[in-house]
Amino acid sequence: MIKVLILIIVLSIPFSLIYLNLNYPEVKGKYIFTMFAIFVMLERIWETFYTPRDKQIQKFRGDWTLLATSFMYFLVCLFIIFSFYSSVAKKFIITIIGLIIFITAGLLRFWAVKTLGHQWSIHLTDGLKQKNNSFLIEGGPYKYIRHPIYLGIIFELIGIALVANAFYFIVFILFINTPLYIMRALYEEKISIIKFGNEFGIYRKQVSFMFPFKLFKRRSDKC
Repeated sequence: MIKVLILIIVLSIPFSLIYLNLNYPEVKGKYIFTMFAIFVMLERIWETFYTPRDKQIQKFRGDWTLLATSFMYFLVCLFIIFSFYSSVAKKFIITIIGLIIFITAGLLRFWAVKTLGHQWSIHLTDGLKQKNNSFLIEGGPYKYIRHPIYLGIIFELIGIALVANAFYFIVFILFINTPLYIMRALYEEKISIIKFGNEFGIYRKQVSFMFPFKLFKRRSDKC
């Protein structure tokens, strides 16, 4: 099933870009946007399937949240690509803001993946198999929030929408993609409770879910 999803992504986005570039020659910045879209696709495939140490990364392991979030990420990106070609005029400042958000989100994800080290995997259930060879990560971005990778992906999608000037898709991202990532994060926390027990319970009380509200609260209490 995962192999089929990869094949759909690999074929759909490049063919869509070729079709749109041929049929909408008047759209400004289309070639730069094409390179950006291809970069996003290749970067996501590389990070998802080649940075984890799992040798059977493409094998489905019953985690529906992985399929749901991956499919909706691909779908919203495809919609954003078509939206870019639907209008000729683009606001350059909005594109720059989107690019800054996209890069910042990518750096956050990279920091989180680097911090996880050998424990990084797209398959949440792998953590149960590696229970004796894992420990609770509390450093790096995990010192401030419990799910920096999912937060990074959400902001990455918002950045992509702004780069394309597809403003209305931000609503789609907030009300469709974001709840899916929240559900995936909650599913991951259930597994973390099984793996780490009370240690994770204490960590969950001290560190915020996706935004560092508890950190700001601790600082305000000290003041």
